[in-house]
Amino acid sequence: MDIKAILFDKDGTLFDFSATFDAATALVLDEICQGNKELVSKAAEAINYDLKTAKILPDSIVVAGTGADIAQALSPVLQIGDVERFGQGIDELYGEICINTVKTINGVGKTLDSLHEEGILLGLVTNDTEENAISQMEQVELDHLFENIMGADSGYGQKPGSGMIDAFVGFHGLQPYQVMMVGDSVHDMDAGVAAGVVTVAVETGPATREELEPHADFVIASVNALPDLIAGRA
Repeated sequence: MDIKAILFDKDGTLFDFSATFDAATALVLDEICQGNKELVSKAAEAINYDLKTAKILPDSIVVAGTGADIAQALSPVLQIGDVERFGQGIDELYGEICINTVKTINGVGKTLDSLHEEGILLGLVTNDTEENAISQMEQVELDHLFENIMGADSGYGQKPGSGMIDAFVGFHGLQPYQVMMVGDSVHDMDAGVAAGVVTVAVETGPATREELEPHADFVIASVNALPDLIAGRA
């Protein structure tokens, strides 16, 4: 496999999705509903968040959506006028809260170090904002390993569109077959397919192997299996 670069999704791929976002989402809901318990309950239902277990459900818009997507889902409940602006506020709230909850998948730092030392270019493409992505990567001290960190607001569109991947490929003068897109969602895989790159799904997010397999070239347990996959040992 002639892989020169790897693009990673962030949440559920490099970061432990549940640890980072479950409790944070409860705080976000409480803030935007101003502590109104009845409104919180309705808002949680609108985005498929289980208040009893404090868990984001697998089909929640929070899993792969942007702040604007979340705002759109909440609009009927909260009577939101300016969805885009409200979505920016949601992104800012998550940014403030998740800086204290962000946690990487076990072993990710070592794996990324190894790939970087082998001369493989690393990039990050997320439906979170660029600012949140950079600050969170700085928080876990992994930002220095990445050539580019792009978000849904970086000017290249959001996944499942291929804009961020296409931009990365162009930035570095690569061919799509030389690039891997690694993610935990169908959105990630569909974006990779649209860009013509090699798609690798990981089982560390909310989606199941059965959901991911039809959309991916490979499905692996976690990013920690990448070195073996690239070397042909997996």
